[in-house]
Amino acid sequence: MKTSNKDSIIHRTNKPVPGGTMAAVHFGPRSEPVKMVYLHANGFNGLTYRCLLEPLCIQEGAHVLALDLRGHGLTDLPIEDERGAKHTNLAKDLSAYLQAHIDNPVVLAGHSLGANTAIIAAGMVPDKVAKVLAFDPIVLPLSVRAFMATRLGRSFLRKYYPFAKAAGRRRDQFASRDIVYSRYHGRGPFKHFPGDVLRDYIHDGFTDHEGKVRLACRPKWEQLGYVSQAQNMKRRIANLPAGSHVLITDFVKQNEGWMKRARQVNPDLRIDYYPKKDHFFPVIEQDMCRAALSDILRL
Repeated sequence: MKTSNKDSIIHRTNKPVPGGTMAAVHFGPRSEPVKMVYLHANGFNGLTYRCLLEPLCIQEGAHVLALDLRGHGLTDLPIEDERGAKHTNLAKDLSAYLQAHIDNPVVLAGHSLGANTAIIAAGMVPDKVAKVLAFDPIVLPLSVRAFMATRLGRSFLRKYYPFAKAAGRRRDQFASRDIVYSRYHGRGPFKHFPGDVLRDYIHDGFTDHEGKVRLACRPKWEQLGYVSQAQNMKRRIANLPAGSHVLITDFVKQNEGWMKRARQVNPDLRIDYYPKKDHFFPVIEQDMCRAALSDILRL
């Protein structure tokens, strides 16, 4: 199975955390301390962002690792308890990884679910987090968060919330990764994905299983990622470390009032609002996002 650059060497690690191991893909000079930890969106994996991160590491000479969250990619942590899919619990996994395996404060960066995980973890282990760069964190109104806080609410949303419903219906197995690529390319949520990005996602997004390949992120687990977001992200964003940067779209309809209040609470926080951008802009508009990553590494 091809990845985005057949001549590129993928440097991987699997390191222990409570309950199992977390997998990471490393970019840049591994002899240098890790400078940034990057977290992926729901259903994806760290390798998906190779085309974004590899050129950044060459340009900045920075060691960046892209981590697979619980239930995703090559990370091996239990997923039998649905409470583990809550964004606060994913942040606990990340915090444990940082405390056990990262010596110096790092920049946390992430997209969607990964952005939420980074933001929450910044409040859990502030001594390990220098700044946060969040690409389109999921910021929900209180009414929706209250609904998600109940088992009944989560059960309802798994059936009727479009993204959760679609996740539960995803075809689980294919004959090969090449067949997956032919089925996904130019369709559905992957419609605007560059071919190299899609290949990288598929590479770690599917595992070999009984002579075929199947989704590494199990459909039920992906569903849970969409409906387990009862945490107050507005408060957490306002309390991010100085110099942090949030880029947010109207993937979830936003009220600019909370952004204004967050800036008032934290004048050293930058929030850029792009209501019309696609939620997947980190893989579609890589030059813009790579510039944001470069800027926060240099600050």
